[in-house]
Amino acid sequence: MNATLLELPALEEKYSNPSGQCAEELTQINESLQRREGLLAASAKASRLLLEAPDVRAVIPRVLGLIGEAARVDRVNLMLTKAGPHGEPLLAVVNEWVADGVIPYLDDAAMSSCDERNFSAVCSELRAGRSVCLSKSDSAAEYASAGFEGIGTKTKAIVPIFVASEFIGVVGFDNTRQRRAVDSAELAALETAAGVIGAALHRERLVDDVRRERERAAEEKVAELAKANLVIRGNLERLASEPDLHSFMGHMLLEAARQFDAASGAVIVSKDSLQEWRIVAHVRDGHLEPPPFATSVPFAGSRFTDSFAVRQEPLYLDLEHEDEEIWPGVLAFHRREGYAGVVVYPLVFGARNVGFFILSFRRNAEDVQRSELLVALAQQATLAVQLTRLAYSAKEAAVLVERTRIGQEIHDGLAQSFTGILMQLGAAEEFPSCKRKNSELVVILARIRDLARDGLSEARRSVMALRLDQTRRAGLEIALRQLAERSTVPGGVTCTFEGMGIATGLKPEHEHELLRISQEAVSNAVRHARPNTVSITMTDGPTHWELAVADDGVGMERHPELYASDGFGLTSMRQRAGAIGGEWRIESQPGAGTRVSVRMTKRKP
Repeated sequence: MNATLLELPALEEKYSNPSGQCAEELTQINESLQRREGLLAASAKASRLLLEAPDVRAVIPRVLGLIGEAARVDRVNLMLTKAGPHGEPLLAVVNEWVADGVIPYLDDAAMSSCDERNFSAVCSELRAGRSVCLSKSDSAAEYASAGFEGIGTKTKAIVPIFVASEFIGVVGFDNTRQRRAVDSAELAALETAAGVIGAALHRERLVDDVRRERERAAEEKVAELAKANLVIRGNLERLASEPDLHSFMGHMLLEAARQFDAASGAVIVSKDSLQEWRIVAHVRDGHLEPPPFATSVPFAGSRFTDSFAVRQEPLYLDLEHEDEEIWPGVLAFHRREGYAGVVVYPLVFGARNVGFFILSFRRNAEDVQRSELLVALAQQATLAVQLTRLAYSAKEAAVLVERTRIGQEIHDGLAQSFTGILMQLGAAEEFPSCKRKNSELVVILARIRDLARDGLSEARRSVMALRLDQTRRAGLEIALRQLAERSTVPGGVTCTFEGMGIATGLKPEHEHELLRISQEAVSNAVRHARPNTVSITMTDGPTHWELAVADDGVGMERHPELYASDGFGLTSMRQRAGAIGGEWRIESQPGAGTRVSVRMTKRKP
């Protein structure tokens, strides 16, 4: 290395009275200082250019020109590291500026790159972060090698460039017209200029890294969306061909567990008719199986309802810090299986939760709750729940329409026929032969009249039982009062109602079920128990209220459950009561009548 480093204070003291050689040296010092100041100004301008440029590489030649002119050199080139065909370390010229009449490197393929191993001493200095100054008079053979020194170069300053502590290349400053030493001040200015270029390349690398990261994220998103589309298409085809909700949810849950590598999962759906949350599908370790814990919890008073009933955003539960039992038996199951976290995704339709998609993991899976695939699966599950409900509603509507049609047929046919019979009997009783005392014909006509009246009353009860949801229009109390009035047979059965002014607070659908239970109980009593009286009562208690139908008929000789197979409708009444969360009971003794009751818990205000 042949750099000459000069200390300005010593020179000023030595040459306080300049003359001859001293004056020449002071002139050189002044020129050096001017070049240093020019370099700093050029570096500042170059920095602005690089910061404002959308493409750093495009303006680097202009930046090299600014720095070269300010440094008063003939050639400035930017050489960056790269690996050769066989992995050899190379320095290759990527940008260059030359003064007029100077031969450029880039025009000569042999001069545009060099092997670092041929200049190991120089490269060791550069990689250590130290600038190197070379002169044509250097005796070291490797310094004089044209590939590194440059065409026609007499003196050369080489400044290393580092990006994030990594050596990435050098900036070379060549003098081809004269041999001139580079002092420490000028070298520092050259290092500053090279640092500006290095900073711009660093920024470009960061921008490229961000761009690549975005491209990678975009590719991952495209791949995830493609996977989601495949899963969604398969689920839609399954939904179209598989109307059973439990089966569809089971397949969807298996697919979700496979896609997210979940250890287990469950789909919970709200059952409004039962007033409870129910698990309709459960998977563990890739297999559908019944859950090893409670399959349902009630809406009212459950911890699950309190925590999730109104929640409409997904939630991740860290099981290491979760100690509350949100579903009976689940916490113990999670602890036993060694799960780390649970994703709870609400199935929201409109502004109401109709269920939940739940996935359990043996790893931290907090990111799963934000997955677009999970969003799509949850939307499909919500769609399946609603389609099932619509199908059930359509089926129920069709049944009710058919019931109405049958009721109309009974009213227009059977009931009118009984009415006609009674009218004809009235006419027959006007004949003289029917007015004689002790006439057997009078007794027969009376029996016929009683049978016709019983048939007419039964027809009317059937019509009422088949009518379309009377409770929606009039309320349960009025519907029960009408039931009592129409079930009364003059001279036969007297049916009464007690329970004025009681508000159940139930949904119309639930009151409708209670009316059906009452109709079945009254019908059974009239047809089978041969009672004199049947009473319908509604009783209001502190926490419960009760609907009961009691008769004073013959009662049941066998246990009431044995009559379920005899067509007495006990099974139907029990099922209806259970569907609305009621407690159904039947009490009967031979000769002491029968009492059917439904006990309902009052809803919290």
